[in-house]
Amino acid sequence: MLRFAFLGAVLCAVLVGGCGGDDGEADPTIVPIATSTTLAGRDTPLAAATAWLDALSIGQYPVADVVVVEEQFVLMLAVESFSVELYEELVSRGISEGVSRTFWESFSAGVRGFTGADITEIELVGERRFTAGGNEYAEVAAVSPRGDLTVVTVRSPDGKWFVDLLATFGPSFAPLFNQWVDRLPPGAVAPRQALTNQRASLEVARSRALEAGAEEARLELEALIARLSG
Repeated sequence: MLRFAFLGAVLCAVLVGGCGGDDGEADPTIVPIATSTTLAGRDTPLAAATAWLDALSIGQYPVADVVVVEEQFVLMLAVESFSVELYEELVSRGISEGVSRTFWESFSAGVRGFTGADITEIELVGERRFTAGGNEYAEVAAVSPRGDLTVVTVRSPDGKWFVDLLATFGPSFAPLFNQWVDRLPPGAVAPRQALTNQRASLEVARSRALEAGAEEARLELEALIARLSG
């Protein structure tokens, strides 16, 4: 049974501010992000972040599912159990309504516990676009009664914008993913490759941790990127 008990700690990553990347040349060694989600996403970063938070605030979890990067969502669902079988089931059968609901309900509770605000009290106030790893990202700034928030979004090849879960929450998920990668059996190529394909978003998360002075998170992300590069 999936409990997602780690989500309260994960929310500390939302408060990591700062620059997510640079506007220089893209690193050609980084694999661009890809998403298999169709008929989803939103036309602007602000619209994607708004749709996501609105969906969570009223319990419309199927909507939340399709405004985040699908491959990242699958990885985050699978990582707590350290189960290759669960990853393969999520890929082959899709994300069930029950699994989605459990995850997002835990997430929403974590928001309330960490920020002192209900999701409905979070106000989005602007966006800043940048490029990193060959992808176009945008930090969507928000405010709540207890502090500033940042949601990172990414532009897909078809021009739609999605909430980038790894760029946003990577600083807190990196320790779990490091353990997961170390425990993968030699033949488990697909989950490792799926995470490697998200390297650009992990690089953004590392940059944000560096800007915020979150040294432990930065080191965990650097260790994860090194594992995936080996």
